[in-house]
Amino acid sequence: MATNDIQVNLGNPLGKAGAHECIDVHQGTDEKALTISFQRTIRVPDNKTTYKLPPGLGNFPLYNVCHFKDTMPESMALKGGAFMPVHDREGLWINFESTRPFAIKIYLGGINAISGEPIMETFATALRRAKLVKEKKAIQDYVVVDPANQGQLWLDGIAKLNGKVMQFVAVPSGTGYTVESQVSTNDAVNGIQISITPIKPGATISINVQRLNGAGWCFQAYENDTVFKLMLDAAKHFGTPVEQFSFLFNHHRLENRRSIIVPFKVTNANISMVLNIVGGGYIQNPNFATADGEMGIAAGGLIQQSILPDPHPKGAWDGDKTSMFNVQLLNAACFYNVTGTRAPPSPVTAASYAAASLPFYSIPNEQPSGIKGVFSDIKSIAHLDKEKKGTKTLDRNINFRTVELDPHSNAGFRPVADLEAQIKALGILSQLG
Repeated sequence: MATNDIQVNLGNPLGKAGAHECIDVHQGTDEKALTISFQRTIRVPDNKTTYKLPPGLGNFPLYNVCHFKDTMPESMALKGGAFMPVHDREGLWINFESTRPFAIKIYLGGINAISGEPIMETFATALRRAKLVKEKKAIQDYVVVDPANQGQLWLDGIAKLNGKVMQFVAVPSGTGYTVESQVSTNDAVNGIQISITPIKPGATISINVQRLNGAGWCFQAYENDTVFKLMLDAAKHFGTPVEQFSFLFNHHRLENRRSIIVPFKVTNANISMVLNIVGGGYIQNPNFATADGEMGIAAGGLIQQSILPDPHPKGAWDGDKTSMFNVQLLNAACFYNVTGTRAPPSPVTAASYAAASLPFYSIPNEQPSGIKGVFSDIKSIAHLDKEKKGTKTLDRNINFRTVELDPHSNAGFRPVADLEAQIKALGILSQLG
């Protein structure tokens, strides 16, 4: 594998029906350059109070979708990647450990958890960014994991407010509670998608086609080939009809008739192959009693957490080596039907945790960075309960003991400069009042 090529695998086998503890990202000869795990935790009270960082209560087990494709809901089996069991309204956070810098985008059903923008950007995305730039506000839409620069060690929720996030909470798909459904009016993607970009190593065209399930292939192409010609090659290699997928480069859908050299302009480009997901309901697997087991991510209570700004200079990130993978969420009640294994029990409640005098955590002297997304219309679970069901589920305020953490301990991508350059090139700054 080339010096800066990325390969994503499930890591640390647990020996339980194919379970794994984490996701390992291999870069060149470094087999564990980045490790990502999903942490079980307390669901913080949803009551407009901002809480400190909740504890980690162990890793969610991760499973390879292809090993259970005959027993999973077909709507999930088709999307591939990994999956993990979650209880209804269970909280979680994402943990990062790395040996070198990475820029990471987290998507919740295709919605960026930092910016609130869709994975397939539109002209409206550029307009919103232009407005932020004109107001001298941050437009960073990724977290930077960097052991040498005190980078982001974890992410607890969506970046709705400056220095505050709304906790990641699992809810059933199709209920109208997920971040995806509140932004795009329906649950088409669900789960969590993670895009990883390495830093540049310090220079015919090779095109690396990467699928969401991690499987990829390197194609050799001529500069005057069209995108559609490359799609035909990929369709033949992967056995997927060409009308069922699209190519993304730097999170933009590629036009079939364009020449390859126009969007790529460089050798060794890395593009993502994604299924064309359309409406019309679930595809039912006859081996599965119901397709209602698919889960998405909703917004829970407020947690004090800042998104750290990118400390690296313009041009530092190797966007052509970006890799994306998919982690699906399966309802714990349906998990046994798929795997034959019981899901881990639901964590204790926040009230029980506080009653035992167990702590939440804080990072000393953490300052808001100004990085937040367009989540003004995103409502918490308690708010939606009142709207949809007429039930009051606002949690009572709970006081937790706090322990300070040591921030120095281990615990298609475009950098900010490129986003600003795009806005200037479009010439829309002058149109904003």
